[in-house]
Amino acid sequence: MDYNYIYNMKTAVLYTGALRTIQKTIGYFKRHVLIHPDVHVFACLQNDSPHSIIEIEKWLQYELSPHLVSLHWFDIQDHSEFIILREKNLNVTTLSNQWKDYLRNSGSILEYLQLHQVYKQLYLREQIHTMNYDYIIRMRPDNMFAKPIDFHWLHWTEQEIEARVQKIQEQMKHDGIECNPESTLSYFMNTMLDDSLIQNIKLITGQFIKNKRVPIPSTTKELQDYIQHGSYILTYRANNLYIVRREWFHMIPSIFCMYGLLKRTFDDPYWFNAENHFQAACIHSGLAIHDYNTLFEDKSLYEYDEKKYFDEHCKIINPMMVYCLVRR
Repeated sequence: MDYNYIYNMKTAVLYTGALRTIQKTIGYFKRHVLIHPDVHVFACLQNDSPHSIIEIEKWLQYELSPHLVSLHWFDIQDHSEFIILREKNLNVTTLSNQWKDYLRNSGSILEYLQLHQVYKQLYLREQIHTMNYDYIIRMRPDNMFAKPIDFHWLHWTEQEIEARVQKIQEQMKHDGIECNPESTLSYFMNTMLDDSLIQNIKLITGQFIKNKRVPIPSTTKELQDYIQHGSYILTYRANNLYIVRREWFHMIPSIFCMYGLLKRTFDDPYWFNAENHFQAACIHSGLAIHDYNTLFEDKSLYEYDEKKYFDEHCKIINPMMVYCLVRR
């Protein structure tokens, strides 16, 4: 594919988390995300490998050059002020002590502290170079996109969009799925990475979380405007991976300092977990959420069997796979 048409678009990849299976995923990271020169990686990583930070850093510089523009090694001991803030926030919640201990010891809050660290570096680079990124992609070292993130959908014509809507609606009718403006939009957005996914819509289990501030497009022109400029976020298994326009990415990197203070609805029993806090931040930011998932991909998180996802040469087996959490 010719990627010249996106060379003037600037994309920031926020790459956070423990190294885990980075050696397995980095090839797909380079192939499917680091597609053109103006994709810049801002990393905040934890070294849980047997190798020294010096060794890992040298390897990362080699693998990710020239895309890697910022690398920070995370150590909770360097963030004593965060621990104070965390306790203040937890003390004003009605959570039981058991759940408070869970949040203290899990990675739920730390995930957003790491995100905030890379966001500050992104913001600094924007100020120094007097520019703004166009899109944000959030990645993890143990996760991968199985489809190229090339933003080709931003260049669809009205005719191409109309034809695609018709194709999706035909597939929905074939699969016995109710066809209405909401469901059509949901499947349209959840299959944008690759048109071949349309034939797989009956297996897509993600959700469309509407935002009352974001109307459902009713014409082809409105849908084109929505795709190109709309206030939405594409997520893959909640907060696992996501793609969003830079202009809408302000509240999400501030979740760490508001953790325990965000709710999407009052009747959500698990409002305090990382996924629900993320969704609450999206809704309060004015974003509609298009969340993609299938049972096949979801099982990579809790029933991982590498032989189901990759062959002996580490090539993807299922052509319909969009993402995968790669375990050891």
